[in-house]
Amino acid sequence: MMKYKKTQPVISYQDFYNLAESATSFKSLTGEFYDVISIDDSTMNFVRKSSGEQWKMDLKGVHQAYLELNDFQTANFNPYVPRTHSPALGLLLYLGLLTNVD
Repeated sequence: MMKYKKTQPVISYQDFYNLAESATSFKSLTGEFYDVISIDDSTMNFVRKSSGEQWKMDLKGVHQAYLELNDFQTANFNPYVPRTHSPALGLLLYLGLLTNVD
């Protein structure tokens, strides 16, 4: 089981949003690749490369999960971002907001 450490535990939503806005693609913990289509207000629209399926993820929910969680297992993201747990964790790793701890 992977353990993660926050690199910016008190990041503001605006700073988080600015980081997320720069993402063009990222991958989930399970290795799924996602391409970011757009960000509308606080919603990130992205497509899973393997299936072509489009997804939406609430960036405010991802930010709140980042601030409140200490255990970053994908299931723990459910109250914050239903159905997009794995992409949410993948985005945080991609943005460098989480690092692996052995």
